[in-house]
Amino acid sequence: MKPLALLLFIALSLTAAATKHRGVWFWRETGNVWGSDNIVGTVAQENATVAFFNARSVKRVYGSYGDRPVTQPTVIAAWNSKLHTAGIQTQSLMSENTWIHVVNRPALLAHITARLLNFNNTPGRTLPEKFDGLHLDIEPQALPEWSGLTSAQKRGYLLLLRDTFADVRAHFVAAGQPSFPVHADLPVWFDNLPIAGGSIGWIDAADRDQWFLDIAASLTGITLMPFDRTTFSNIDNGVMWERTNFTRPVRCGLEADIGPGQTWPSVPDFHNMMETVEASYGPSGATDVQSYRLWREEIAAQPIFPVAAVLHLAPTGIGGIEFPAEPGWIHSVHYSPNLCDWIEVRRLDATTVGSQLVPVTANGPRGFWKVSRFQEQP
Repeated sequence: MKPLALLLFIALSLTAAATKHRGVWFWRETGNVWGSDNIVGTVAQENATVAFFNARSVKRVYGSYGDRPVTQPTVIAAWNSKLHTAGIQTQSLMSENTWIHVVNRPALLAHITARLLNFNNTPGRTLPEKFDGLHLDIEPQALPEWSGLTSAQKRGYLLLLRDTFADVRAHFVAAGQPSFPVHADLPVWFDNLPIAGGSIGWIDAADRDQWFLDIAASLTGITLMPFDRTTFSNIDNGVMWERTNFTRPVRCGLEADIGPGQTWPSVPDFHNMMETVEASYGPSGATDVQSYRLWREEIAAQPIFPVAAVLHLAPTGIGGIEFPAEPGWIHSVHYSPNLCDWIEVRRLDATTVGSQLVPVTANGPRGFWKVSRFQEQP
């Protein structure tokens, strides 16, 4: 067979170490190519998304799917099963800040019943098709009236949030699932006392401590959101109190806002911070990324350089892609059966100069390969 020179114009990022257990917020993002509304239910998009997760050691997906567990249960069940097959936990992400108010909590509990409990308990629903947990993103500090509240009123809103978590836990208890995992997102400054400049009107340290003990009784774990903090020391200062005092697992969220004028000047800066956090905190301090859309958009904006490659196809159907590798660059090999649906099949972080032969397998009567290089760091 005559050798083919192929170029790659799409690339994914470096495969992270297998020991990492990253999470990602996977919002609906209606109208955006990276939103769950436009990915889940389309096989090629799903496969590319799972490949992205696997390449970056994403082990938790916090998925927002709207009413689709009710209106399209087989689609969501198949997606959950695909995630589980890849070794990825799937949590149902629900977010509405007004749920803290007593009058609105029945709506939250109704969503949990319809979109999670009834979905999971559907007769014939297999374990891989089910959600592993509930992930709540309820942020009273994002309500429009928050900035006008007194410190005492802000404390009152946090008491409402505490009670919301308690009602959710009671809802699972009433449903016969008292230990069902429930996770929540929190900013890093809820623990700050007024004497130290905190904006929450805690009466004293004991009052603050009791609030965290109370929510720990309802939650399985929390993700702290030290967004906009640009150094590890600032991030560590923000999460230190909870990591020391909260009685449930604490994860660290990082926002993938990357580029000029953003939190992280470049993709390598963002990934280096993830590495720093994970190396410092270990498995208990795993990172969560806000969000899948931001992550994909920032990586897609990186310069991608095509690499001339030669295909060597063996009689058995197993051959290789040969290309010149350069140290300090990530080399990515993609395969497509139709020149449209590209899936990354191999990745090489070159450490030496010279020609590299990467094994590939021909699937079907025809196929296409392409190679590129880029400089995203783990």
